[in-house]
Amino acid sequence: MPTIRGIRFRLAQALRQTADRLFAPLGGGSIRDIGLGKLGPAAPRALVVYVMHAMPYYVAGKLESAPMLNEHSMYWEIAEMVRQLNERGYVVDFYDVFCPEPIDWPRYAAAFVQSDRLAECPPELPVKKVFYCTENHWAFQNLAEMMRIKAFRDRTGIWVRPERQTRISFSDEYADYITLLGTPFQGLLYNARPERHQLDISVAEVPAHVPKNVPAARTNFLWLGSGGAVLKGLDLAVEAFRELPEAHLYIAGGIEREPRLWQWLKPLLDAHPNLHYLGWVDVAKPAFAKIANNCIGAVYPSASEGGGGAVAQLLHFGLIPLVTQTATVRAAHLGFEIASQEPDAIIAAMREHVQTMLAWPEAELARRSAAVQAFAAAHHTRPAYAASFAALLDRMAL
Repeated sequence: MPTIRGIRFRLAQALRQTADRLFAPLGGGSIRDIGLGKLGPAAPRALVVYVMHAMPYYVAGKLESAPMLNEHSMYWEIAEMVRQLNERGYVVDFYDVFCPEPIDWPRYAAAFVQSDRLAECPPELPVKKVFYCTENHWAFQNLAEMMRIKAFRDRTGIWVRPERQTRISFSDEYADYITLLGTPFQGLLYNARPERHQLDISVAEVPAHVPKNVPAARTNFLWLGSGGAVLKGLDLAVEAFRELPEAHLYIAGGIEREPRLWQWLKPLLDAHPNLHYLGWVDVAKPAFAKIANNCIGAVYPSASEGGGGAVAQLLHFGLIPLVTQTATVRAAHLGFEIASQEPDAIIAAMREHVQTMLAWPEAELARRSAAVQAFAAAHHTRPAYAASFAALLDRMAL
């Protein structure tokens, strides 16, 4: 018969295992030898360290059935990276960013690393090293989120959880190349020695082209975001639009997942009829396209982004960007870019820019909307990403 002590021990052990599962990051494994069957054991090898979630679907030939494919552009992009490396004759080993397994560096001709692991590569090895950079510098982003959280608490009395604290990485100090998905602002704090290479962010879905019905859309604006809504400036957008009853803000994102922020937002939605909450949306669905086509502006005052993938998606609907410089949106010149990083100044600037847009004649709104769609067609598609990644491989002579 088990003793009380034994029961307590097993219960404590079970609780620790449960906690380990709850707090362990997603992923953490690796997939080796991708392309080996076709290329053979004598083929050179490349290493990719990035988010692995969609790779099992790609390896199984079922990428389009991956349930996360429309949630973020990276899930398709990682598969395209592997496809191109295989096409150029490289067998690929793919490590998740949280994979603890040791890396056998001497076997690789090239490495594409989104985590800190380039620091592990012995400097004497002839590995061509790419820091695959998808965000602002970790120190900038982590501080930016905490400052936005404090500013939100100062205005509302509510502390919210940090949702987008990113991993510390010194890979830029060891890289030969750094990729950028956003504007040059993204690369300011990274080591100056590696060559910069601009990549084009893809999007989950390129919608059918619909000319903007400016009279119907001209007072409607859209914020689209995922986790970490305070970092992404949702609260600042709401603060701006609650004082602009003549303009409507549509909010697309699962804010209920952040309950402390939701407790602040829900009463404002009830009190201000120009604030419209859509919840989480599938950007590939016709229902979302109907809403986006009926808006004129993309509002995204984020404190830190690596190119603003949500805005890239909205550009295809002809939404004129109203963004912060820290959102690193490449199409910002087609709308408004707010240089200040102070929340009160951002709120004031958004109100001013929205009022400017409300006063523009229909012809100016239509012209800018068409220019935005053209930019998206040139720079934010899967073929555009594929071409920009191929150009990187060409630079590396792979």
